[in-house]
Amino acid sequence: MKKYTHYIIALIIGLVLLFALPETNGLTNLGVRAIAVMVPILYLWLTTNTHWVAILSLALLILTQVSPPNVIWATSFGHFVVPTIICFMVLNECLRETGVIHKIAIWFITRPFVKGRPIMFLSMFMLSSTVIGQFMDNMSLAIIYIGIAAVLCEEMGYKKGDPFYTAMFIAVLWPNVVYSISSPIAHALPNILMGVIESQTGIVISYGQWLAVGLPFAAVMFVVMVLVMRLWNPDSEKFRNFDMATVKNPPLKKEGKIAAVVFILVILMIILPEVLKTALPGITGVIRSWGVVVPAIFAIAILSIINVQGKPIMDFPKCTKAIPLPAVLFAGIVSCFAPIISAESTGISAWMGNSLRPIFEGMPVLAVVIIMIICATIMTNFLSNTVTMVLFFNLGVALLATANYNMGAFGIIIGLAASMAACTPSAAVPSPLFFGPEHITMKNSLKWNTIFIVVSMIVIIVGVVPFANALL
Repeated sequence: MKKYTHYIIALIIGLVLLFALPETNGLTNLGVRAIAVMVPILYLWLTTNTHWVAILSLALLILTQVSPPNVIWATSFGHFVVPTIICFMVLNECLRETGVIHKIAIWFITRPFVKGRPIMFLSMFMLSSTVIGQFMDNMSLAIIYIGIAAVLCEEMGYKKGDPFYTAMFIAVLWPNVVYSISSPIAHALPNILMGVIESQTGIVISYGQWLAVGLPFAAVMFVVMVLVMRLWNPDSEKFRNFDMATVKNPPLKKEGKIAAVVFILVILMIILPEVLKTALPGITGVIRSWGVVVPAIFAIAILSIINVQGKPIMDFPKCTKAIPLPAVLFAGIVSCFAPIISAESTGISAWMGNSLRPIFEGMPVLAVVIIMIICATIMTNFLSNTVTMVLFFNLGVALLATANYNMGAFGIIIGLAASMAACTPSAAVPSPLFFGPEHITMKNSLKWNTIFIVVSMIVIIVGVVPFANALL
């Protein structure tokens, strides 16, 4: 019944905006119609779901003649973010199926120096997922690591509610939050935002540029996570009495080794052209012109062709079944909104700037950026990460357009801030996997999650803001 109430409220909001929103401050009639569609859709995303509602938004944009059908399809389902996410998720599933991810994760936590040292164990556990997570979809990796954490806790004798049990699952959640945005490889959030940045400003952010900011951020945040765990220091008596040598980590089979090598080659084809672009401009220029999807497609083809014991390494149909289709569709549909907001024909960007600029008038540009970082970080812990980062980037475009601020750098900065979401069950897409089964609860995790979020804001403001602006 509650959902029907939200549907009615959304309809009323749309009708009021359509007939009552004035065409002022640069807003055109086309812009009014676009807002009358997007605001109710945003409301439904925040109160109901982002699945069929997202697809509905495309139909409404066409019905209200905001954009022609062919343009809507090209900028949503045809956006580069869709094939990018699909191809890398397929590769990730192959790595999971062949045991590569499990092998790496267990290797980290069974090092001899971990024995009898709980904080070192938690640190290595977080380090493994932080490293693997730079190249793997965060939802898939969350599922894998939740399974590993659950088995380890059971073998150690910890149960839900125990401080060390909570710390184990926090040690899965925090790195997941960080690597979901620190690397664009196989991650929807950075790819969505890169598309929005290009659509809104014409600035193209390469994978290399994003990683140049994201990887140092991930490294600093790993240190933060370790320090907070040290400060927490949950009771670990059962861990000290547990023999890590009993944790089995069988050798990687032939298919796993081949899958790992092929995936490493894909990563090198993405990163090396950025690193070597001045030394080898000809070769790297050709490879960079392919984009990031082509190497992933070749990898899929190779793994599907090579047989081990009469079976292909990659069972492509099976791997595609692991792709979360609603998330992929949502990523493409959100990308469709950016060109509509920035278009001169709608005047939405100019209207937002003209309406909000008096509030921030006279305020230093850096202060405006800091306020948006703080507001985005707070908002994203209660609402959708994707919606938060797109909303605040658009606000930034409107407010900073005349300030000569580096909007490419701002895009990455606001993306990082809008992804620091760990405090609530609705904070991020994987959050229900942690809070739903009560591996962690808001009550037993709020203190440490709050510390993590506050420190992440400080890291972004003090470290990322000047670094990103200097780099880009």
